[in-house]
Amino acid sequence: MSSTNVLLVCTGNTCRSAMAEGLLKRILAEASLQNVEVRSAGVIASGGSPASEGATAVCAEVGVDLSQHRNSPLISQLVSWADVILCMEHYHSHAVSELVPGASGKTHLLGEWGPPSESMEIPDPAGAPLSQYRHCRDRLRVLLKSFSEDLPRFQSRSRTVALGCDESGLVLKDQIAGYLKDIEWGVLDCGPFGADATDDPSAAADVGRRIAARLVRTGILVGSSGVGMCIAANKIPGVRAALCADPDYATKARALHDANVLCLGADFVDIEFTKEIIDAWLGTDYEGGEDNLRVSIIERLELEFSGR
Repeated sequence: MSSTNVLLVCTGNTCRSAMAEGLLKRILAEASLQNVEVRSAGVIASGGSPASEGATAVCAEVGVDLSQHRNSPLISQLVSWADVILCMEHYHSHAVSELVPGASGKTHLLGEWGPPSESMEIPDPAGAPLSQYRHCRDRLRVLLKSFSEDLPRFQSRSRTVALGCDESGLVLKDQIAGYLKDIEWGVLDCGPFGADATDDPSAAADVGRRIAARLVRTGILVGSSGVGMCIAANKIPGVRAALCADPDYATKARALHDANVLCLGADFVDIEFTKEIIDAWLGTDYEGGEDNLRVSIIERLELEFSGR
């Protein structure tokens, strides 16, 4: 199973998100929840500072060691890395969206996992007495435990494919849906369906939005040639769509460029050859890290020309 990447965000990454990172790692370990990576960052963090004395002290009281923590600034690579972003205040959520357009769909206030009667924001205990740090720590523990119980819903996305097509790709799209179910992959069919199909690439937006919001990890779009679908999908920040004519193209697109939407031309492939392409696509992992030059350049261009 692919890892679910969780990013915790506060202001300076020395109090709330630092505590939350340590606490969540402990909760996950105690619950034997695997395939989850946890990091934290601050919207105004300069980087390299330790956790605050108060945060370190109250976490030590519950057996969580923050002595090795060093704060990290919130950067676009971290936002792109994350599958789920948990913020302490609305201000932090806005900072995430400003930094990476399209990230709002995977960004939440941690307080969303608390009772409706409580504020969804978690106040900063910086400079307050240890009693305030303890109150913050205890609230974080409750919210993070509730979030951890909800993790299977997020992790199931790793084996779900979003499907879309135009009128020319309707038959192949339905055949692909059947094949994915046969090989035990989940299917999120974004349509169109039957008589609703039109000869335009609008389904690319439906699939692309779900990819950008990390509701699924990968998508497949089918058009007559696949070119229009590919162009349309790549207009959505966070989408890296690739038109693949054979399994080798699919392997290269995934391994080298971390492509997340497979585009196919129904006029050029039948279902049997399509199965081979899909097998190559789903069976190939990205070979680079978050600092991979190829993908980093693409992401910088995306940010530069998205008006941000």
